[in-house]
Amino acid sequence: MTVAPVRKRLSREEARAQTRAALLDAAKTLFARQGFEGTSVEQIAEAAGYTRGAFYSNFEDKETLLIALIGRCFDDDLAQIQRLGGNLADVSAGFQQAANIEQELHREAHLLKMEFWMCALRFPAVREAYEGHQARLREGIGTLIEGQFAALHRPLPAPAEQLAAVTVALRNGLDTQKLINPQAVPSDLYALTLHLLMTGSPPATD
Repeated sequence: MTVAPVRKRLSREEARAQTRAALLDAAKTLFARQGFEGTSVEQIAEAAGYTRGAFYSNFEDKETLLIALIGRCFDDDLAQIQRLGGNLADVSAGFQQAANIEQELHREAHLLKMEFWMCALRFPAVREAYEGHQARLREGIGTLIEGQFAALHRPLPAPAEQLAAVTVALRNGLDTQKLINPQAVPSDLYALTLHLLMTGSPPATD
């Protein structure tokens, strides 16, 4: 006779974390599809499989959830940068590969990113949190830039975090153009431009 496995009972903290994660996942999809202001608390709770009461047991309001979601997404970006390797060529190639393989997911992620940006412009509390996470991202990319220039034995032409801001703006701008008109942005344009920025010359061709 086959004995059914005993399902571990979640602690209160584990159950709360599971509910919170499900609400964040639901909000992530809905915000990308219909915007922060176009999404209700009820829609988030229903999509996550929970009640309105469960939402308010985890978040004070929709803006509080948005701030938590922004933090989680920036944490994921920083972890990805750390996994991809120690130089910007690895980071560029990794982001491009992810964009090519999961185009629809990439589209959703970019729409969400733009929604974060718009909400940061509109809501002061969101702006404060968003800029704090942006500063962490610039610092992380800036560290890679410093290492890149040191390996090339070249002085930085500007502070590393300013160059990091340029790389982030370049990525976001090209992604926007590519999603609107894929033919306008070749798949290797980001890597090419990043190489020019870091070395002052185009990459060698075989």
